[in-house]
Amino acid sequence: MAEHDFNQRLPKSEIVESGYLESMLDNFASSYKLFWFKGIFTEIQKGNTTLEYRRIVARMIAEAWYPVVFYHLSLGFSDKLADAIHYMQEELHIPREEKADRIVEFVCMTTDKKLLQMVKDFTNFVPYRLIRPFYQREIEFERKRDLTFRDSRINRIIEEHNQNDRNNALYVMNRIDGILTISPKWEQYLKTNAVVVEGWLNYKLIKYIQQRNPNVPAIPFKLFPPTSKDRNLSEATKFWKSIQTKMKLFDLYTDKEFTEENFEQFGSFSVDHFIPWSFVLHNEIWNLYPMFKNINSSKNSMLPDKERYLDKFCECQYQAFLKAKELQVSKKVMEQYLNVKRDIFSIGKSDIGHDVFLQAMKQTIEPLYQIANNQGYGIWWYE
Repeated sequence: MAEHDFNQRLPKSEIVESGYLESMLDNFASSYKLFWFKGIFTEIQKGNTTLEYRRIVARMIAEAWYPVVFYHLSLGFSDKLADAIHYMQEELHIPREEKADRIVEFVCMTTDKKLLQMVKDFTNFVPYRLIRPFYQREIEFERKRDLTFRDSRINRIIEEHNQNDRNNALYVMNRIDGILTISPKWEQYLKTNAVVVEGWLNYKLIKYIQQRNPNVPAIPFKLFPPTSKDRNLSEATKFWKSIQTKMKLFDLYTDKEFTEENFEQFGSFSVDHFIPWSFVLHNEIWNLYPMFKNINSSKNSMLPDKERYLDKFCECQYQAFLKAKELQVSKKVMEQYLNVKRDIFSIGKSDIGHDVFLQAMKQTIEPLYQIANNQGYGIWWYE
């Protein structure tokens, strides 16, 4: 959908000038204004209208947590929000799949000096930058009057005019106490039109992140935590267990057969993605293969070493594909192989078919593998 369609769909209002929403999030080189507004929007929906700066920054971090930590998305070369998130995850050991409200409370309660400085750095300029469009006329007036005007004065101009502005601007700032108060009129507007505004805001965020991650698939689905339904592998497990009835299966990484004795040593039968799920965001059979559960836990969301495992993976997939055709596995499952090669079902048991299948698999996997590695997915092998 074109951007102007979203602008036209922002509801008009008799109590606020809704065009300011677009002006506030019109041009930005970093994610700060987007996530600052998203944090405020989330708090308003929870019924909070007097907000501490620190809590809003905590919301920024919570809203950006999964895109950055779980999905390895870039927020931009110079974006410091990702720095704060990586610091919390790597140095303060916040779990990769932590819940948003717990992240918020951690930031609000922390005594860590480095994190507190990061929070303060955001509050020095972001609160002013978001509401600048409300005071653009005053800023331009001062700029014309004073030929020595510097951008450092903009915050002071905004603060001067914002102090008694309880009807026009989105919020009134209290810099000394580090709080802001949402305008009752804007609170009403954002609550009444919450669904539309949230869709518009998410569109802005998707567009921003897509521009900085141009080759990454499924960006719109990487703004939020995954659900258990998203990662349900019951269909894949059924597929591989049916294959196991017709051929021996071996763990890709230990070379051990799936037997009761080996289950005791390495863990139960498990199915895993060759390219991590958090990158591809699908459970298609061609990217899945059985492995022992304990080994799976060790691999986590990393990329298997390509030199060690890719040829072996593709070979195992070829053998399983032939068996699945013999077993007449459900059309719904087998059609997933069409994303590897359009005419893949013409491939049979021959040297030529074998080579064509392996080549098609590698041509599908290798570009995804390289992009995922570039995005920060580490390389793993079994030791």
